[in-house]
Amino acid sequence: MQQRENLEKLRKWMSTQKVQALLVPHEDMFGGEYVAIHDERLAWISGFTGSAGLAIITTDQAHLFVDGRYTLQAKAQSPDFIIHDLTHAAISAVCKTLSSLHYDPWIMSQKQLGDWEKRSNMCAIDCNPVDLLWTNRPKPIHKPAYHYPIKYAGVSFEEKLKIIHKDLDKYNCKAWFLSNPESVCWLLNIRGADLPYTPLLHCMALVEKENVTLFCEPSKISSELATQLCLKVIPFEEMADTLKALNAKILADKRTTPAALNISFDWQTDPCELPKAIKNSVEQQGMRDCHVRDAVAVIRFWIWLEQQQSITEIQAQDHLETCRAKMDLYQCASFATISGFGPHGAIVHYRAEQKTNIKIDKGIYLLDSGGQYLDGTTDITRTFCIGPSTQKQRTHYTLVLKGHIALASICFPQGTTGVQLDSLARQFLWSYGLDYAHATGHGVGSYLNVHEGPQGISKTGNKILNAALEPGMVLANEPGLYIENQYGIRIENLQMVKKSIHENFLCFESLTFVPYDSTLIDQSMLIHSEIDWLKSYYNDIWSKVSPLLDGNEQKWLKNKLDKFL
Repeated sequence: MQQRENLEKLRKWMSTQKVQALLVPHEDMFGGEYVAIHDERLAWISGFTGSAGLAIITTDQAHLFVDGRYTLQAKAQSPDFIIHDLTHAAISAVCKTLSSLHYDPWIMSQKQLGDWEKRSNMCAIDCNPVDLLWTNRPKPIHKPAYHYPIKYAGVSFEEKLKIIHKDLDKYNCKAWFLSNPESVCWLLNIRGADLPYTPLLHCMALVEKENVTLFCEPSKISSELATQLCLKVIPFEEMADTLKALNAKILADKRTTPAALNISFDWQTDPCELPKAIKNSVEQQGMRDCHVRDAVAVIRFWIWLEQQQSITEIQAQDHLETCRAKMDLYQCASFATISGFGPHGAIVHYRAEQKTNIKIDKGIYLLDSGGQYLDGTTDITRTFCIGPSTQKQRTHYTLVLKGHIALASICFPQGTTGVQLDSLARQFLWSYGLDYAHATGHGVGSYLNVHEGPQGISKTGNKILNAALEPGMVLANEPGLYIENQYGIRIENLQMVKKSIHENFLCFESLTFVPYDSTLIDQSMLIHSEIDWLKSYYNDIWSKVSPLLDGNEQKWLKNKLDKFL
């Protein structure tokens, strides 16, 4: 097994360097959820391919910490590792057994380092051993960055720069060091192709009142783009010296600033984070428009699915991609599609591969997918029943649906956070002694990351889930239920926060317009208000989506909607 060989090579290096324990996080220099394939160090050492996790390797043990979405996946992918929940308590328990823990300061933020220093004696290393030992390592992507037109961005970069200038005046500082590439791309209205599924340029920026210095691979920035944005482009290798040479007070966010930068920053919250999350009027309309086109693609896929006799998980997800690719302004998927039939649907972030690919037969099929369109980003999950359903399946699905409706239809006071709303989606499952081990909803970017903070809906708050919800924010609504070795159920719509008819109150506007599988709904479990919500939602689906369908597709859709129209 390749991962076992990699683990042995790493331990041999640790022995020669007298390193007792090494931290290998699922991180790169930019601290995002997703990393480029050449930065998948955790996957190289453990085999685990999820987007959240970390490993602590010692000379005789290997610990892998993952959150609830990935527990089953980690057990299957990392047999040589002891699997733990990704919690402070679990990590601290392992750290107590160590005299020291070595780490790469370029793939750990200043905030993370402070947290780790409370648990262990942290020792920085000059060069990451995984990088030294990784033979046949994929080469970095070198595709050019490009301007994101204002007809999609809604606000010019000159106007956005005023947000930074206001902070510089407020804190009497010379410059803002923006270490989050999403913030820089949003601020400058640029996009790139450094990650699969996310149109991101890996970059950081030093923003002064008169100048903007962009730190990135210079070959990715054309002279035309640099001139258009008045940018000075400097490679990462010169970033630390450039920052030190400024010799002035520099604002930075310690959550994303690499620990390797030994500079006395003035720590503040990234000024782009909140305005990026609160979509402007153009972005809001773009999100509405792209979701209607996306609904057409998903509906056409569903029609095709019902006509198939023998297909696999990969064939299904490939056909969905084909349907989306025909939609206007479509660029690519917004994440790797989760196409899980039967027991695979119970693996929350399952990825169908050739070695796991199975036939979609009689039973429950979970499909979680999304698209990147120039005018917005989509993310939708629908659970389908192939063949007849059981009463247990209908009960489980309807409990999830009831929670989904409760969250979609809630009216809440200004200042409310997603943590306060989370139990609305879980209440019906809880009444049956059931629950799910993932957040109920995440923020969504506008032709950026499909997972975006600082808004979210979760049981417990963290650095990206504590923001009060504000009009213009887009969030997922995705409760679920997972029966190990049997099936998974998840229902996901995106929804946008808007003002309610009641003064100082807010509510949600549905963005996703695809019906639910009525064969899985036990209507006797629904109350009048839930049925009324479904009727209203289905009327919206018909009015928005049916004009884009042909006659036969309209008949199919009408048949799906009839139960609640």
